[in-house]
Amino acid sequence: MVHNAMSSEDDSFYAANNDLSLEKALVEGYRGLMLDSCLCNGDTIVDVIQDFVTGNDEDTEENAEEQYLGFCHGTCGAGSRKPETVLNNIKTFLDVNPNEVLILEFEVGEGTLELLYEAINDSGLEKYVLRDEENDGTVTTWPTLQQLISSNRRLLLFAHNGGMESCETSTCPEGIFYTYDHFSQTNWNDGDTCELRGSVDTIPDKHGFFLMNHWKNDENLDLPSKTNAEEFNTYEFLSTRLGKCDERVPNIVAVDFWSTGDVLKFVEDQNTKIGGGGDAVVAASRSGSIRH
Repeated sequence: MVHNAMSSEDDSFYAANNDLSLEKALVEGYRGLMLDSCLCNGDTIVDVIQDFVTGNDEDTEENAEEQYLGFCHGTCGAGSRKPETVLNNIKTFLDVNPNEVLILEFEVGEGTLELLYEAINDSGLEKYVLRDEENDGTVTTWPTLQQLISSNRRLLLFAHNGGMESCETSTCPEGIFYTYDHFSQTNWNDGDTCELRGSVDTIPDKHGFFLMNHWKNDENLDLPSKTNAEEFNTYEFLSTRLGKCDERVPNIVAVDFWSTGDVLKFVEDQNTKIGGGGDAVVAASRSGSIRH
């Protein structure tokens, strides 16, 4: 899985999480994308810095009227992508690759959930989206990859923040699962352990998906670090980290700078070892093709 997949040097993001675009990641073999939705108003990075210096953190009435949905990280002024372009490109990938399954995980910005849902529907991706039988966001048994392919429901959508809450207690948008109903994950900025983020009650085997956050920001600037990725994304480092996950092997590996290192090769080798007898490892936005 690609962490902050919309953020790349290719797409002119400041302090980008990746060198190359998410579209290239899909072509290379990644099958998961993490995307952040934001309300944008046309500000540039210079505007953002000026607002920070002056203490102005509120949009003017004029700017508020011009707000639009974007995929960004933190602020649109540091870079954003048009959802219609990204989602249409993802649809094209699914159109021309009928045996591929994708996971999209959205961090929903405040005030964007309805706009995001509309953008997904407008893109035509709806026909590929997996829905649970009761349409209430609850799943007791996940389909196999082959079942997803055979039914042509090859797109799994998850989201958190921005009004998304547990689908067991709230009404989720049709076809979008609440991430933390189904995901356990390791801590951010941790490449040394397999300790879980959040509640101690979040045991991996209680969820369908176990995500290993395998990236680390620069310790001083708290910005994406290619230097760290050059270490984290090596075959040896990945092997050592995975070996520390005793209770359960992660089935999603999320990375920064997906084109750096040996992530695809590592995941392919892990899935070859597992074969059909266990959980597959999916390099979400930093992984190789899924074997099943």
